[in-house]
Amino acid sequence: MEKREKFSSFFLFLQMLQKNVYHKYIISVGSNSEKDMAVQNIKTAFNFLIERFEAVVFSEIIPTHAVGMEVDCQFFNAVVRFQTPMQLVELKLFLKETERKMGRTSCAEDVVIDMDIILVNGKVVHEDYENRTFIRELIQAIEG
Repeated sequence: MEKREKFSSFFLFLQMLQKNVYHKYIISVGSNSEKDMAVQNIKTAFNFLIERFEAVVFSEIIPTHAVGMEVDCQFFNAVVRFQTPMQLVELKLFLKETERKMGRTSCAEDVVIDMDIILVNGKVVHEDYENRTFIRELIQAIEG
Protein backbone atom coordinates (compact mmCIF):
# COMPACT_ATOMS: atom_id res chain seq x y z
CA MET A 1 0.00 0.00 0.00
CA GLU A 2 1.34 3.40 -0.92
CA LYS A 3 1.87 6.09 1.70
CA ARG A 4 -1.01 8.14 0.27
CA GLU A 5 -3.43 5.17 0.49
CA LYS A 6 -2.37 4.45 4.08
CA PHE A 7 -3.02 8.09 4.99
CA SER A 8 -6.43 8.04 3.28
CA SER A 9 -7.39 4.81 5.06
CA PHE A 10 -6.25 6.20 8.40
CA PHE A 11 -8.18 9.46 7.80
CA LEU A 12 -11.34 7.50 6.92
CA PHE A 13 -10.89 5.41 10.07
CA LEU A 14 -10.63 8.58 12.17
CA GLN A 15 -13.82 9.95 10.59
CA MET A 16 -15.65 6.72 11.42
CA LEU A 17 -14.48 6.95 15.02
CA GLN A 18 -15.63 10.56 15.23
CA LYS A 19 -19.20 9.52 14.42
CA ASN A 20 -19.17 7.27 17.49
CA VAL A 21 -17.94 9.99 19.87
CA TYR A 22 -20.67 10.99 22.26
CA HIS A 23 -21.08 14.59 23.32
CA LYS A 24 -22.64 15.70 26.58
CA TYR A 25 -25.20 18.45 26.09
CA ILE A 26 -27.19 20.49 28.57
CA ILE A 27 -30.14 22.39 27.15
CA SER A 28 -32.73 24.71 28.64
CA VAL A 29 -36.42 24.05 28.03
CA GLY A 30 -39.04 26.72 28.66
CA SER A 31 -42.65 27.69 28.01
CA ASN A 32 -44.79 30.70 28.90
CA SER A 33 -48.17 29.15 28.25
CA GLU A 34 -50.70 29.06 31.10
CA LYS A 35 -49.18 27.11 34.04
CA ASP A 36 -50.68 23.65 33.51
CA MET A 37 -50.18 23.90 29.74
CA ALA A 38 -46.59 25.16 30.13
CA VAL A 39 -45.69 22.23 32.36
CA GLN A 40 -47.34 19.84 29.90
CA ASN A 41 -45.43 21.44 26.99
CA ILE A 42 -42.14 20.93 28.83
CA LYS A 43 -43.02 17.30 29.62
CA THR A 44 -43.88 16.73 25.95
CA ALA A 45 -40.47 18.14 24.99
CA PHE A 46 -38.92 15.79 27.57
CA ASN A 47 -40.60 12.87 25.78
CA PHE A 48 -39.14 13.93 22.41
CA LEU A 49 -35.70 14.01 24.05
CA ILE A 50 -36.12 10.61 25.73
CA GLU A 51 -37.06 9.04 22.40
CA ARG A 52 -33.95 10.39 20.69
CA PHE A 53 -31.08 10.54 23.20
CA GLU A 54 -29.23 8.50 25.81
CA ALA A 55 -28.56 9.09 29.49
CA VAL A 56 -31.29 11.73 29.73
CA VAL A 57 -31.56 13.58 33.06
CA PHE A 58 -34.14 16.29 33.80
CA SER A 59 -34.17 19.04 36.38
CA GLU A 60 -37.29 20.12 38.16
CA ILE A 61 -39.61 22.54 36.35
CA ILE A 62 -39.60 25.95 38.01
CA PRO A 63 -41.55 29.21 37.48
CA THR A 64 -39.49 32.23 36.42
CA HIS A 65 -40.17 35.74 35.16
CA ALA A 66 -39.65 36.66 31.51
CA VAL A 67 -36.29 38.23 30.75
CA GLY A 68 -35.85 40.57 27.81
CA MET A 69 -39.50 40.55 26.75
CA GLU A 70 -41.77 43.56 26.51
CA VAL A 71 -44.63 41.66 28.14
CA ASP A 72 -44.34 40.70 31.81
CA CYS A 73 -45.34 37.07 31.91
CA GLN A 74 -44.42 33.95 33.79
CA PHE A 75 -42.27 31.25 32.24
CA PHE A 76 -41.69 27.71 33.37
CA ASN A 77 -38.19 26.35 32.84
CA ALA A 78 -36.07 23.26 33.24
CA VAL A 79 -32.74 21.96 32.01
CA VAL A 80 -31.96 18.58 30.47
CA ARG A 81 -28.67 16.70 30.22
CA PHE A 82 -28.12 13.95 27.65
CA GLN A 83 -25.53 12.30 25.44
CA THR A 84 -25.53 11.90 21.68
CA PRO A 85 -23.08 11.52 18.81
CA MET A 86 -24.89 14.45 17.11
CA GLN A 87 -22.80 17.45 16.30
CA LEU A 88 -23.91 20.89 17.52
CA VAL A 89 -25.47 21.95 14.20
CA GLU A 90 -27.44 18.70 13.92
CA LEU A 91 -28.75 19.09 17.44
CA LYS A 92 -29.80 22.70 16.84
CA LEU A 93 -31.77 21.60 13.79
CA PHE A 94 -33.43 18.78 15.75
CA LEU A 95 -34.43 21.13 18.59
CA LYS A 96 -35.84 23.77 16.22
CA GLU A 97 -37.80 21.11 14.32
CA THR A 98 -39.16 19.78 17.63
CA GLU A 99 -40.22 23.31 18.62
CA ARG A 100 -42.01 23.67 15.28
CA LYS A 101 -43.78 20.31 15.69
CA MET A 102 -44.98 21.46 19.11
CA GLY A 103 -46.47 24.66 17.66
CA ARG A 104 -43.71 27.22 18.18
CA THR A 105 -44.23 30.31 16.03
CA SER A 106 -42.31 33.55 15.55
CA CYS A 107 -44.66 35.34 17.97
CA ALA A 108 -42.40 36.57 20.75
CA GLU A 109 -45.18 36.84 23.34
CA ASP A 110 -46.52 33.29 23.19
CA VAL A 111 -43.70 30.77 23.57
CA VAL A 112 -45.18 27.27 23.40
CA ILE A 113 -41.72 25.75 23.82
CA ASP A 114 -38.18 27.08 23.66
CA MET A 115 -35.11 24.85 23.70
CA ASP A 116 -31.57 26.25 23.70
CA ILE A 117 -28.24 24.47 23.92
CA ILE A 118 -26.43 25.86 26.97
CA LEU A 119 -23.37 23.60 27.44
CA VAL A 120 -21.51 21.22 25.13
CA ASN A 121 -19.03 18.91 26.85
CA GLY A 122 -18.88 21.39 29.72
CA LYS A 123 -18.23 24.43 27.50
CA VAL A 124 -20.68 27.35 27.66
CA VAL A 125 -22.23 27.99 24.23
CA HIS A 126 -25.22 30.19 25.11
CA GLU A 127 -25.48 33.56 26.84
CA ASP A 128 -28.34 32.36 29.06
CA TYR A 129 -25.77 30.57 31.22
CA GLU A 130 -24.33 33.93 32.24
CA ASN A 131 -27.55 35.96 32.13
CA ARG A 132 -29.96 33.71 34.01
CA THR A 133 -29.08 32.59 37.51
CA PHE A 134 -31.84 29.98 37.53
CA ILE A 135 -30.18 28.20 34.57
CA ARG A 136 -26.93 27.81 36.52
CA GLU A 137 -28.84 26.67 39.61
CA LEU A 138 -30.82 24.04 37.66
CA ILE A 139 -27.61 22.79 36.01
CA GLN A 140 -25.90 22.56 39.36
CA ALA A 141 -28.83 20.54 40.70
CA ILE A 142 -28.57 17.87 37.96
CA GLU A 143 -24.78 17.85 37.86
CA GLY A 144 -24.60 17.40 41.65
